[in-house]
Amino acid sequence: MPKHIIAMNCRINELTESHQVTIVHLINHLASHSYIYQVHAMNRIEKISNENPYCDDIPGFEKLTMNLEEEDG
Repeated sequence: MPKHIIAMNCRINELTESHQVTIVHLINHLASHSYIYQVHAMNRIEKISNENPYCDDIPGFEKLTMNLEEEDG
């Protein structure tokens, strides 16, 4: 199997171990299915990767709030 290197910022180590395992399970799950399913799933994941929890309406999730303090002066 050919190997390739993708160089990019990856913050997976900032996730809990259980969330890291879930990501690996997702990768293995996608790799075990057809390309057409992979494309469908990736389109759904792409939407999630672009969500903004502060301003987007996300079903089943209450928007986060920003606590901005006004500076005097």
